[in-house]
This record gives sequence, C-alpha cells and structure tokens, in this order.
Amino acid sequence: MAVGVETSKRFLTNVLGTVAGFLGTLYFTRELGFAGVGTYAVFVSLQMVAGSLATFGVFAVLTKRVSEGRDQAAYFTTGALLVGAGTAAVAAVTVALRGPINAVVGVDVALLVPAGVLSWGLFRLSGAFLEGKQRVALAGALDSGRHAVVVPIQVALVLDGYGVHGLVYGLVAGQTLTFLASYLGYARVVPNLPTLDVVRDFLGYSKYAYVQVVADQLFKHADYVILGTFAGAGPTGVYKNAFQITEASTLFASALSKVSFPKLSELTETGDDAEVARLFAALFTYGGLVAIPVAAGGAVVGNDLLLTLYGENPGTTTLPLLGVVGLANALVPLLAVANLLNGYRTSLERFSLGTGNPRLYAASGVVLVTVYAVTAVPLTIAYDAWGVAIATVLAFGVSVAANLVLLDERVPLGALRDVGAELLAALVMTGVVAVLVDALGAAHGALRLGFVLAIGATTYFAVLLALSERIRIDARHVADDILADVR
Repeated sequence: MAVGVETSKRFLTNVLGTVAGFLGTLYFTRELGFAGVGTYAVFVSLQMVAGSLATFGVFAVLTKRVSEGRDQAAYFTTGALLVGAGTAAVAAVTVALRGPINAVVGVDVALLVPAGVLSWGLFRLSGAFLEGKQRVALAGALDSGRHAVVVPIQVALVLDGYGVHGLVYGLVAGQTLTFLASYLGYARVVPNLPTLDVVRDFLGYSKYAYVQVVADQLFKHADYVILGTFAGAGPTGVYKNAFQITEASTLFASALSKVSFPKLSELTETGDDAEVARLFAALFTYGGLVAIPVAAGGAVVGNDLLLTLYGENPGTTTLPLLGVVGLANALVPLLAVANLLNGYRTSLERFSLGTGNPRLYAASGVVLVTVYAVTAVPLTIAYDAWGVAIATVLAFGVSVAANLVLLDERVPLGALRDVGAELLAALVMTGVVAVLVDALGAAHGALRLGFVLAIGATTYFAVLLALSERIRIDARHVADDILADVR
C-alpha cells in the first residue's frame, strides 16, 4: 500500500463526506434554527457515547488483527457478537431511563437510541474490516457515502413536516442502508464462529482499545450532552456548527492517521523500523497542516463565517480579560486547537497500538477522561459553550503531553521544524487577513468572505512552501504517485 497515495484518496473521501454533512447542516440550520440542530446534535451524541460504551473497543482490534492476517472471519464474527450484546444492554438502559433521556434531548426519541447504536456499530464493524484489509480509501468512501445517503432522507422527512424527529429517523435509516452496502458489496465476510482462544485474544486486546474509544467520544459528543443540559439548545447548535467547520481542518491528518494504523501494524510485524520512524515523523509534520491556520484565522472571521453560512448571528460571549467578543470568534479558534490536539493524540495512540504498545494507548484515554471529567461541567456552567471548549482543549493537551512523555519514540527535529514553519505561515496569514477585514469593514457576505478566505489560504500555503523543503518534496512525490496511479 503506497501511504501517500492512499492518504490522498482517503483525504478526498473525507472532504466529500464533510461537504455532504456540511450542506445538510446548512439546510437544517436554516429550516430548524440553531436550536433544532442543537437538539439533533444531543441525540447523535447519546447514540455515539452509548455505542462506544457498548461495543467494547472492537473496531480498532478488528482492524489490527485483520491487518496482521489472523483468522479474519472469526474476528469479524466476534466483533459482531459484541456489537449485538452491547446493543441489547443499551436497549435495556434506554427503556428504563426513557424519561430522563427524552428530557436531556428535548424530544421523545429515547427508544431510537438502540436502533442508532446497532446500525452505527455494524457499519463501523464493516469499515474496520476493510481498513484491516488495507482498503482504507474504500472504507473512507463508504463513510463519506453514509452522509450522501442520510442527508437526502432527512431532507425529505423535514420537508414532510417531521422536524427534528425526521433528522433522527433519517440517521438510523441511512446508517442501516450504508452498512448493507458496505457488508454485502465489499466486506462479504462469511461468519465463522470463533474459538475460545480467538475470543480471549479479542477481549484481552480490546480492553485497551475500549478506554481510548470512550475517551475519543468525549471530544466528539459529550460536549453536546453537557451543553444541552446546562446551556440549552441554542448555544449547543452554535457549538455544533462551529465544531463541524473546524473538524474539516483535520481531514488530511485524519486520513494519514487512518492509513498509517494498519500499515504500522504490518511494518512492526516485518521489523521495518526505518519506515515506522518515517511514518511517525509524517504524523507530526502534517497533523497541523490545516488546523493551525484555521485556529489563527477563526479569531478574526469566526462570527462572520457562521453568519454568512447559516443566516443566524451566533451572538456574543464574555471572556476573562477580553470582555464581550463574538461567540464564534471565541469558539472557532478554540475548537480548531482542540481538533489539532485531538489529531496529534489520535496519531500517537494509533502509533502505540500499531507498534504493539496497547497499555500506553489505554493510559492516554484514562488521562483524557480524568481531566475532562474534572473540568467540563464547572467550565460550562461558568462560560457556556466557550467553557466546554476550554475543557476539551485542556483534556487533549494533557493527553498529548502524557503520550510524548511516555512514548519511547522521540519527535524528530525535522518534524518540529515543519510545525514551526506552519505556525509562522499562519501568523503571517492572520496579519494579512486582519488588515484585509479592517479595510473591507467586515467579512460577512459570500463574496467578501470568499475573497478573504482565498487571500488567507494563498498567503499561508505560499509562505509554508517557501519555508519547508520537506513539505515541498512530499507534495511533489504524492502528485507524481497519484498521476502514475491514474495512468
């Protein structure tokens, strides 16, 4: 598997999926407002947190064992049985706690949580199997295709008057259809009952992955549950939209991390230490390629960006020392930093798991959960959406620091120089954008915002390519590999 080509393919599918999801959010925000989108975000968060708690880390373990050439059908069947058992447990809990769950979400959808967990779990299981077969770009295409299936169903239901319920029904239906396409069309695994040794091995390894998977959901979903409880649907909707924009800034880093994980497992099995070290350096060089400029520029154009895209003013928040500022101007930089740190954390954890160090992989998750649990609720009560974003940044920052301290591998000096070049290029870009916005008077409006973003992106990448020889060389090699692959 050519890592550069496969990463570029996965990045492209990530972009397409994000665009599909973004267009859906754009439409639903204009139809249902920030409050409607915020309510839906809370349901999705409950589904994902419940699914992560109930599936016991099966997806990372399946990818690793399949990539190593183990009894693939038996491991897949073990994963499917665990997903089924976890879904049954979620169903029992949601029936018992139907009232409180509906109160948190704001609509009567508690009994749909198990259906969401099952459809999501089976879809992820099929994707994890394909990633283990090193068909990472295909798995990414199916993941992106999920949005292309879910969103049209949701649009039809919203137009038919179902409101937020239509979003939930469409999500469950779309996930189910995508699983069927993934499993029947590509994975095509014939179930094979596992031996006791396979089950023991699976559970023995999954306990390490489990901690990390639960920790990962704190970043992606627990924020919405906490915001929905303590701040209301409106701020939750603003947070959801700001998060979706900043999440796009890590698409390339996420693609590289996804592709590297099964490759690292394979290289570790064959003892290719030089290639392992090269991949480790690349995870840092490209981890902040887009997230760093988004964090810098978001402080200047955050509110203008959301106002232009969604037609609603995000409003303001009061921050220590800074006073009253635009809510999105505060959220976008913080969430971009959170995504940046999460990208580094995920890469480090996958490196640990891929190179046979599952204990460090799990320890990183324990650190993250502990810091988040201590800080999230108090900061949310004090500062609403900005507070929970601060808690997220703190949790991921401490987790990354713990990984760097405990990991035997040291970050190469060349990769640190590349990160420094990205920071300097982002600083120059921010100065240019600030001057431009001041000259224009504001950045909202499609034409003005597009012009400002185009100038900012051009400035950033021009400065970065001038500063980093490594990035220039890699860009040229990947372009050559893609052209050769196309031919």
